Amino acid sequence: MRKIALIMDGRKRFITDAWPAGILQRLHETDEEANLYIFNSSGNWNSDKDYNAGEYNIYRLPDLTEFDGVILDLNHISSKKILQDVVQRVKKAGIPAISIGFPIEGLYYAGIDNHTEMGKMIGHLHGVHGCSSFWCIMGPEDHYESAERTRSLKDYMTEKGIAFSEEDFWYGDLDVKSGMKGFEHLCGCHDGLPDAVLCINDNVAVGVCESAEAGGYSVPGDFVVTGFDNFDRAEHYIPSITTVEYNREKIGYLCGDILLRLWSGQQVPDRNYIAVEHIFQDSCGCERNTDRNLKQYLKNQIIGNIDRTKFNEEVLSLQAKMNGCNTIEEMMCCIPQCIPALKCDAVYLVLDEHIEDYKSDLEEISGAANIADDGFLRKGYPARMKVCFAYEEEQGENLKNREVTGIFPLFDCGERGRDFLFLPVHFGIYTIGYMVIRNATYLMKRQYLFQVMNVLTGAMESLYKKEKLEYRNRQLMALYIKDPLTGLYNRRGYQKLADNYFRIMGLNGYKVLVCFIDMDRLKYINDHYGHEYGDIAICATAKAILKNCDKDAVPARTGGDEFVLVQSFVSQERVQELVGNIRRTLEQEAQAGELPFPLTISVGVAVADPDAHRSLSEYVKEADARMYDEKTEKRVARRD
Repeated sequence: MRKIALIMDGRKRFITDAWPAGILQRLHETDEEANLYIFNSSGNWNSDKDYNAGEYNIYRLPDLTEFDGVILDLNHISSKKILQDVVQRVKKAGIPAISIGFPIEGLYYAGIDNHTEMGKMIGHLHGVHGCSSFWCIMGPEDHYESAERTRSLKDYMTEKGIAFSEEDFWYGDLDVKSGMKGFEHLCGCHDGLPDAVLCINDNVAVGVCESAEAGGYSVPGDFVVTGFDNFDRAEHYIPSITTVEYNREKIGYLCGDILLRLWSGQQVPDRNYIAVEHIFQDSCGCERNTDRNLKQYLKNQIIGNIDRTKFNEEVLSLQAKMNGCNTIEEMMCCIPQCIPALKCDAVYLVLDEHIEDYKSDLEEISGAANIADDGFLRKGYPARMKVCFAYEEEQGENLKNREVTGIFPLFDCGERGRDFLFLPVHFGIYTIGYMVIRNATYLMKRQYLFQVMNVLTGAMESLYKKEKLEYRNRQLMALYIKDPLTGLYNRRGYQKLADNYFRIMGLNGYKVLVCFIDMDRLKYINDHYGHEYGDIAICATAKAILKNCDKDAVPARTGGDEFVLVQSFVSQERVQELVGNIRRTLEQEAQAGELPFPLTISVGVAVADPDAHRSLSEYVKEADARMYDEKTEKRVARRD
């Protein structure tokens, strides 16, 4: 099965669905065994550079040498460094590569001939309408399409001997606001109006018309205006905008066709263009040559607004429900519940496998939930990743918790003509993982995915910080009440927990066993074998106590060689069994550690009666006294 990678950047959060739709259409027309893998970022709209970098990191996920062709739509990418990195990786892979939107040296180009078509536009104004003075409101100077259309205008005016200067050109963005701002700027630079204002696209043309009307001018009465790209507002705006129409799906179709021809060994030119249509309408003084179905347009707008309102309400519901989730899996299950239209063939969530490493980090304890300290990558994806969630309409093998290295073979597919959409999951600049949606072109067309991903990653980050903070607080509490050498409760923990345990047991009428345990000859061990062996002996004693006490017991190290155990009392036989088991376990620990000395303890016990109305400390003193009696007997026996 051949694999095609489509790497693209969603301008201002919108995913271009036309490219994959066209590519898949061409594949479906053939018997070619091929599938499409889409890697989409939304990295050019946010003012947070770290966020944008996290989005762009999805481009580093695929190993392009595993693909049979790659298609790039990077026309709106904001980072030249990222662009260069992608192009270098594509060239290094040595596979057929096509660029949409702007030519890249060494790659095939698929798109429209911007220079030729903009030349026809100014030629129409000059030749048909007799325009001889022009203002030009273009997009960013480093934007390829804008640069080509600007060059075309200058070339035409130079060839025809039409006077112009740089003051006749203004460079902004690609939106309505830029058209308004550009027109106001050019009006301030000139004494009068031009014959025509040529705009980079229809949005900008609408902005010019709006600004002109606000200033008391009429289009096309005082000057004419042209756009480009034929957005739906061009036809239905008043005046309707003269524009250039081309089908974006046809560009995707052309990309698929180029790859098919290359795979079959055919020669393909470097530049490949689709046909366009010039639509001359009211804004340049031409009569409309298209039928405007205004009622249908308004109906679509109304239905669209209803759908958007409903979706926004669903997103708010999703956000509220996700904030109440305790696991990532719960969050993923919330998505289809809150947004029914988001159903698809399959969804997978793959995350950095060490996302929960902080739970085993006993060395570095911090109350802060600082993601920067957690070892997440800023570039690329970690070798250790796992599937944290998997939904498949046709249930296959259970993929949850499956380890992942790269995207194959997990996302191989035996059926041809399938598409897989890969979306980045990141906390700012830090890579957390990615989501994969199978057969996602419908969702791309509806533009649901960005907001859903934004809500999901925000909820995931909040949950992560919350869990990490709670875990760190538990660790800090453990340090506060536990002995760092043995893991038993320290004196502070003993006082906090044992008193409470003793009180509750008494209120419920249960007897309590109090054991006072003292190590034998610890000073001798330290003096003759060193404190390292002394620590080993202390830890062995603690381990023997822990292995044999009840689960709800309170075992504590209250001094250098002193231990207190408080737990429920069952019977005298159980007490003898408990003490005997602790002694035997201690002997086993000494043998297993091949210690050069025996390990023994002296034990005193007391049983607290809830009807006696005595304090825990009194019973501890009683047990201590009995332990001391046993220790004294041992000393006497040694002297004898």
